Amino acid sequence: MADTFTQRIHLALVLTAALGVQLAISHGELGIWWQWLEMGVVGLSAWLCARYVKSADPLRDPRVMGLLVAVVAGHFVLEQVAFQVLPRSGQLMEGQMSLALRNLMIACLAFRAEKRIANLSILSSLALMAFSVFMSVYWSVTICGIVYAVLGVGWLVTSYWDRISDRFPEGVKSEIPRGAVGLALVLAILLAAAAIGIAGTNHATRALAGFMPSSGGSQVSDVRSQGGVGDGDDLVQGTKDAMSFGPTESEVFLESKMPSLFDVFDDTYDAPVIKKRTLQKAVSLPPSTMEHRHSRVATSKSKGNDFSLLRKNEARRQKSLDDKKSPALFYVKGRVPLHLRTTIYDHFDGVNLQSAESHDVPPIQLIKEDDIPWFNLSYPLAEQHIHSTEEHLLKFINLKTDRIPSPPHLARFQIKDVDREDMFDLATDGHPRITVEFIPQLTVMRVQSFLISPKTLLGDYASSKFQQSISLPEEETSIARIRELAQAWTAGLKPGWEQIAAIQDRLRSEYKVAPSSKLGEEVEFPVEGFLFDTKQGPDFLFATAASLLLRELGYTSRVVSGFYADPRHFDAGTWQTPVFRQDVHFWVEVSWDGKVWHPLEPTPGYDLLAPRLTPWQRIAAACGAVGNWCVRNWIPLTILIAVVTATVVCFSRLADMALRVANRLPWLGSDRKRILWTARLMQWRARIRGSQRPQGQTLPKWIQECSQPTSQEFVAAVNWALYSPSRICPVSHLEVGRVCHEAFAAFVRSPSFKSPVSTSKESS
Repeated sequence: MADTFTQRIHLALVLTAALGVQLAISHGELGIWWQWLEMGVVGLSAWLCARYVKSADPLRDPRVMGLLVAVVAGHFVLEQVAFQVLPRSGQLMEGQMSLALRNLMIACLAFRAEKRIANLSILSSLALMAFSVFMSVYWSVTICGIVYAVLGVGWLVTSYWDRISDRFPEGVKSEIPRGAVGLALVLAILLAAAAIGIAGTNHATRALAGFMPSSGGSQVSDVRSQGGVGDGDDLVQGTKDAMSFGPTESEVFLESKMPSLFDVFDDTYDAPVIKKRTLQKAVSLPPSTMEHRHSRVATSKSKGNDFSLLRKNEARRQKSLDDKKSPALFYVKGRVPLHLRTTIYDHFDGVNLQSAESHDVPPIQLIKEDDIPWFNLSYPLAEQHIHSTEEHLLKFINLKTDRIPSPPHLARFQIKDVDREDMFDLATDGHPRITVEFIPQLTVMRVQSFLISPKTLLGDYASSKFQQSISLPEEETSIARIRELAQAWTAGLKPGWEQIAAIQDRLRSEYKVAPSSKLGEEVEFPVEGFLFDTKQGPDFLFATAASLLLRELGYTSRVVSGFYADPRHFDAGTWQTPVFRQDVHFWVEVSWDGKVWHPLEPTPGYDLLAPRLTPWQRIAAACGAVGNWCVRNWIPLTILIAVVTATVVCFSRLADMALRVANRLPWLGSDRKRILWTARLMQWRARIRGSQRPQGQTLPKWIQECSQPTSQEFVAAVNWALYSPSRICPVSHLEVGRVCHEAFAAFVRSPSFKSPVSTSKESS
């Protein structure tokens, strides 16, 4: 048997490999809860088997081998069940094989006292760790690989010492030289760090993904495929460099017509109502330039850059989300929910949202970072106010537009190997665009954006900036009813983000989304009708109303439109979110200087992308969620706690009742099986009571010692069942049931269980 120190290193190796493969198949994350539950069940089952199945040779014990086979086969069965319930869930074949091997590794851990099983566990961990490092590009997996390599050096040293320790002369101290092991571990860490420094952090070995039939091949098709052309029904997963972020071969993609961006909006919201009368004009950016509503509006010269709030309410033509004949416009890989802006509306005339015809945004700059071209946008906000940087991949499938879908606080973007400075510029409204007719189909674009934490927006810096930028509209251009409503909603709140958030929260909580809400041609000012009469409407009414409410308080705001990557469409199998026609959306942006624009989401049912939580914040959020769930379900939870408490307190009595019932169940077997069943129930009850039959003591002798008074008929029957079943049973067939019942009842009524040790002490 290996030294305790060696066993601890063995345990650390297995746990590190299990964590590494979990991170690798979950794209650097911890994965879903049921995968961890599966590991816990496998480990608990193996531990119980190792404890209660005493075997001198586990490799030849059918119970141990049956367990090892079951944990491997069980995972494949579980994957198939999950696939039938949720076709996009579960793992591909290589992932299933890895997780099945992980189960085998964890199960072998319980039997590591057997050298051959311990070696099997170590070899499994080595294979899994190598697979994890070679098949992933995530730093968390790389760190697991380094830790595993360091622990592996220690395991090799201690294992070798265990082999040679028996050859030392008698009297020689044979403890493992832990100092030498520690030195070896330090050297391993230094070598790993040097290797990373020399080779860099790029994973050239990620090309091995192409050898997997369901993750890079071209002959095997799997709807959950993550790489290669021709694999999967929708879209394969992209690596960090987006080399495999491509579509599958599908007649849907070949035959579908690519709609333009504005066709998508018209199809989703229905065509606008054509009004022949003079429109009234109101300008929402900035508040100080708000023109009177009765002035004549200029005709927009840019086709499609205006949006009427009055829409026809024809029958919607888009198909359901699950209909394969209505493919996604594009795909998003990265965290969701995500707002992707395509059009900026700076002016509002009471009915139409209009884009500006000029802008003063700095031009896009082309830079190269490690020989990779990036197109940078000016972002005049100090680094200390930026919480983190988010990265997303956009895969364009069926959308015809020159506008670049941009997350809030867009910092830079790139298309691999595109390094022409004249390839991108800004549209008239200041939004980034490509200088060709539209973004080519199947293009993959990487975009990086900043996230600003709520603490920054609620802090003194943002408050002072907003207060300095407040510019109330002149009385003749103000809308009295909307101004009074905005003041009522923000009464008593500090100017700045508190007031802005109050406007957003009121709209989200007191108004209802109604995409098919009708607005007739007689409507003079749709926003007033929405705010004071109907209190329901499409998202563009929420956005326009929020912008006007903020304007009445003196804040600079604008309405923007684009797409909403809905987390409900997120595909856990590929870590992608398809964006469909019906995912077009309107929201609001607010600024303190006209340069840095912060998104607001006034429409209920839509959410902004939140900053990533720290580990402590995740724990706090989990505790809060558990607490809220307990408060909501306190009645059934109280009943459950009472039942569990009563079960724990009265466990022995409940167990006795259950065993009595089990002993009286109709028995269809032979007399021998009936007698042995009662004897087995006696042993189970003894274990529940904290005692068990000592090794080396016969079952009849143990029953005699534990049961008072002893049923000699039952003892004789047990002797017959164990040692001479070929002879005639000493108890008649009609009396077997009675004898078993009386013997078990006497066993239960027995005051205590006596072990051989206590018996010997009493006799002495």
